[in-house]
Amino acid sequence: MKSCEILACSFSEWYPHFKKVTFPSRVIPLSQEFVDYLLADNLVLRSDQALFTYEKGNESSSSDSEDDEEGWIKAESETPALEAPHFEDIDKKIANVIAEFGGKVFVKLNWSSPKDASWIALNNSLQCHMPADVHLLLKSSDFVLHDLTQPFKDCEDHVINSEPVKYDLVLRKWIEINPANEFRCFVRNKILIGISQRDDSIYCAHIEIEKEDIVRDIMSFFNEQIGPKFPLDNYVMDVVRQRKDKIVLVDINPYGITTDALLFDWNENLLQTSNNSEAATCSYSAPDFRFIAEESGIRTNPLRRYCVPEDIAHLTSGEDPYKLMDLLKLRSGQADTTDSD
Repeated sequence: MKSCEILACSFSEWYPHFKKVTFPSRVIPLSQEFVDYLLADNLVLRSDQALFTYEKGNESSSSDSEDDEEGWIKAESETPALEAPHFEDIDKKIANVIAEFGGKVFVKLNWSSPKDASWIALNNSLQCHMPADVHLLLKSSDFVLHDLTQPFKDCEDHVINSEPVKYDLVLRKWIEINPANEFRCFVRNKILIGISQRDDSIYCAHIEIEKEDIVRDIMSFFNEQIGPKFPLDNYVMDVVRQRKDKIVLVDINPYGITTDALLFDWNENLLQTSNNSEAATCSYSAPDFRFIAEESGIRTNPLRRYCVPEDIAHLTSGEDPYKLMDLLKLRSGQADTTDSD
């Protein structure tokens, strides 16, 4: 995998060619100042273009304030510890796109969406209704951080690559998608060689029943809409089958370990690329279609490990017994101190 292939899979590179077969989207170029903000450790959000905090209400104010809710009152911060960033131009563009798309959008950067950060949103969803929602998800995502800091990490030429990345904010019209109808497709030497169920943490009985139609629809879509137009020989595309004979392109990803192989494995021969592999791929009359065929075959959703701090995950799973021992010692020390008092 080379850095030029990563760049070719950037959203702003492929979207103009396939906008008729994918979801409506808008691309907002990001300034270096905004990128630096995303990389900064602190998180300060603005609401209605004004910084606000919440403080615990006292007895006198809790009964009088109309904004009071369960003892909390809204209060302007007179001396905030951190100043909220000002990105009025970008936030105005975000708000305009949200309004254009009916009040809710899906957000991503050049390659990744902050799907690992949905747990931090109030509705546990990637659905954004205002600029602050966009800021929160982007700032909380390790996937977005990967885009910003090491997009060429797995490339064979990443050491010599010096081309600066132009980062974009991508806002897509929010479309409800049934995860049972999403599929990841592997293209090697311009031939569709593999299709995987996109969400391998669920069992969908209808896939077994409709598997031949699913493969046929995806192959037709690839041969007519994607294969003749996309410049790379090797890539991965995500699609959703909304109904029979109706396939929509969701995303295009690099062909390599940067992209999750799902029910395939990047080490297996089927996905290997080499100078002599073209003849081998010509023998494929249909792609290898893999899906969860029974409930016992479902896998753990990998995004769950992003829902709590890593230390807590280790404690509850027993993965790191030394952390549990340290916690017990700490609790024991606190108990001894209380008894002595």
